[in-house]
Amino acid sequence: MNFATIQFISFYVVVVCLYWSIPNRRLRKVLLLIASYYFYMSWNAKLVTLILASTILDFTAGRVMARSASQTRRTAALVASCVGNLGLLAVFKYANFFASSFQELVSLFGLTASPVELNIVLPVGISFYTFQTLSYTIDLYRRRLDPCHDFLDFALFVAFFPQLVAGPIVRARHFLPQLAIDHRWSWARLRSGLWRMLVGLAKKVVIADTLALTVDQVFADPQQYGFALSWVGVVAFAFQIYADFSAYSDIAIGAGRILGYDIPENFRHPYLATNVREFWQRWHISLSTWLRDYLYIPLGGSRGGSGATYRNLMTTMILGGLWHGASWTFVAWGLYQGGMLCLARLIGGALGRPESPAADGPLIRFGQILFTFIITCFGWVLFRAETFGDAATIILSMVGAGNTDTSGTLRLSVLWVMGLVVLTHVLAALREQDRFDWTRTLFVRAVVMTGCVLGILTFGRAHPSAFIYFQF
Repeated sequence: MNFATIQFISFYVVVVCLYWSIPNRRLRKVLLLIASYYFYMSWNAKLVTLILASTILDFTAGRVMARSASQTRRTAALVASCVGNLGLLAVFKYANFFASSFQELVSLFGLTASPVELNIVLPVGISFYTFQTLSYTIDLYRRRLDPCHDFLDFALFVAFFPQLVAGPIVRARHFLPQLAIDHRWSWARLRSGLWRMLVGLAKKVVIADTLALTVDQVFADPQQYGFALSWVGVVAFAFQIYADFSAYSDIAIGAGRILGYDIPENFRHPYLATNVREFWQRWHISLSTWLRDYLYIPLGGSRGGSGATYRNLMTTMILGGLWHGASWTFVAWGLYQGGMLCLARLIGGALGRPESPAADGPLIRFGQILFTFIITCFGWVLFRAETFGDAATIILSMVGAGNTDTSGTLRLSVLWVMGLVVLTHVLAALREQDRFDWTRTLFVRAVVMTGCVLGILTFGRAHPSAFIYFQF
């Protein structure tokens, strides 16, 4: 059920009306759980059993850890949770990838292996809810979280529909305490939530889906585009994936807010980052902090010297790349990001300064932002390209060593839509520096809201495209 459809809007309105008409707090949670399972089953009814299996496994593992004083039993429960969840993820998301990779590997030694292609449907959002449930058992094992004794609460934590399919990844210690609150109707939360949902929907329909037309054109046949048009295509994708993914997060945050639940922010204008380290503090925050807390730090973080730190960074980012998709191009993207972070630690400067000093003037800051954005764009080529050959073709064109033919054409609409993204980041930069907070100006908010509505009505499609992160 796509957020950008009448089907979802109708579903959500019904859920909100029923939810706030029920006085009993527990019955409200029952309604939300039923609605969440229905929401997920709208894609594939059978695959909801995977969510239920993860829920039962981790709730049981949590009960074992809570009741046992034996460290051996606690460790066994954690191992069962990790093996069970990651095992399901490996089978449903990576089985065909592992099989084909093995076949290619043995062929390098002159051997042959029968091709194996398993008929497996990728469950929507499996990467997100797997990491979400693991946060519960790991935090419980570390004694940083009190156990959940109510199966209904835990099941709703796992399946809460606004952020179930594409995040943000909500941790148990953030969400479970909210289930103990008797939420009350708030007109302020309604206004705030609707505003956030409207902005998110406009991002998706007006910006992301419009840019997708150009992006698909360039990446479908990169050989015919030279230096300038290749850069237009790559920058368009950088803006598309930001608008698309942050749009989902906006709608999820707004939808949860109206129901009384707070979902953490997932983006903070990432293209204002002045270095690659800051980029990951602004981009997909729920994933980057998850990888930091549950992978990078347990591996040793930066505690074992430079060599160990570089190893831990590379391991974390490579696995983060693989989390995004079962393809070697995603692994290469993770390798690239890890390499940039290691280089940032090695040479510092524009690549890795934690924050720009206040003494830096606007021109220096602009140069840092532009340099970081260019670095990010080269990485996005690996993320978006279907093959390494396509990625190499586009990168060669971007550095002026590829196709010199300038006969290719792109839609002019891409330019003004990209301008919208730049404008939002400029306004965000002014707001961060306390120069102009447009969100407090009623006239500007009215103009933006009107523009969002008109844009949605103008650019809306009968069959809107799926959000990019649905495939992860």
